[in-house]
Amino acid sequence: MKKRAILKPSREKSLLNRHPWIFSGAIASLPEFEQGEILEVYSSCGKYLAQAYFHKDNSLAARVLTFDCDLEGVTLNKHLDRAIELRKKLFCQKATTCFRLVNAEADELPGLIIDIYDTIAVMQINTWGMQRLKEKILSLLLKKLPHITGVLEKSVSSARLQEGLEEKKAVLFGTVPQELIVKENGLSMYVTPEVGQKTGLFLDQREMRQLIFRHAKGKRVLNCFSYTGGFSLFALEAGAKHITSIDVSKRACELARRNTLLNKFPIEAHTIIQTDVFEYLRQKDLPFDLVILDPPAFAKRRQDVNNACYGYKEINYLSLAKMPYDSLLLSSSCSYFINETLFRQLLFQAAADVKRSVSILSKHIQTPDHPISLFHPEGDYLKSFFLRVC
Repeated sequence: MKKRAILKPSREKSLLNRHPWIFSGAIASLPEFEQGEILEVYSSCGKYLAQAYFHKDNSLAARVLTFDCDLEGVTLNKHLDRAIELRKKLFCQKATTCFRLVNAEADELPGLIIDIYDTIAVMQINTWGMQRLKEKILSLLLKKLPHITGVLEKSVSSARLQEGLEEKKAVLFGTVPQELIVKENGLSMYVTPEVGQKTGLFLDQREMRQLIFRHAKGKRVLNCFSYTGGFSLFALEAGAKHITSIDVSKRACELARRNTLLNKFPIEAHTIIQTDVFEYLRQKDLPFDLVILDPPAFAKRRQDVNNACYGYKEINYLSLAKMPYDSLLLSSSCSYFINETLFRQLLFQAAADVKRSVSILSKHIQTPDHPISLFHPEGDYLKSFFLRVC
């Protein structure tokens, strides 16, 4: 019989609505438990609600693994099966060999990210509860995906530090090359899982790269914060007139150049500049028909929001002020603490300040291997607006 956590009277509503988080203020009593241990959760009147793993010190005190009465192994097996089945339905495996396999709460495995790069799996473990389950998850993963030849744990995140866990990078199984080639919708890209951003690539922008592909033909394109050139490659594939990619990282710029050559695009059609994007936008004219702004998260903590708002408004202000009449702007934010309403307000303020006519052509297209649970809106962090500028 599992140990029990008891909620305060009338504090079970969120769990009845299948929200997977429990905050410390809702808890009436807890037994003695180890950090990350799974407890059964009951209402004040004794009704079973869920099984969740608990943290002793955080205000976000518990994350639900299951609302059923399943044993731990049954829960992990079932949820991982569901995640794998969804991804099998989403992709032509020959055209796309890199995707997210497990997306934390959306796949009912809170605190766990697993990304697949061809035959390599990269795991990110962000919580004590998942840390305790790591070996079981690894064993299940290898049984269910026998083609996997290497598993890298890349548990490097602010969430992990908030849990009181040290950052960790380690090969958990097989061998993981420093570099490999993957495909996204038929285009090839180098990926360096251990040293690259996130788990190696920004997989969550796949559908937006397809949007750029549909609009880039014959256009002069500026790709800011270009990283390894994902947006640029799809613009080249579409037949863009010329691409300029800007990133502050020397390594990212070199990978963008190599990715251009890997796909046999003419290197003279792709100018790659290593510099600070803010400085570039302030100092240069922008004679581009299509501008892409996809910066890293400016607000990684709630206390960063004010500075992040300034940053998002500034890059959009500088772009809108200099873009030609009847040009296109894709502007994105991956900051969880900047919601869609606030981001749209920042775009409005930038457009109003430069006195340009700006209209929304479309909003962010969700990449389906990054699902969002209807019961957990906090998982919705990425937002994009595709704008016409006149």
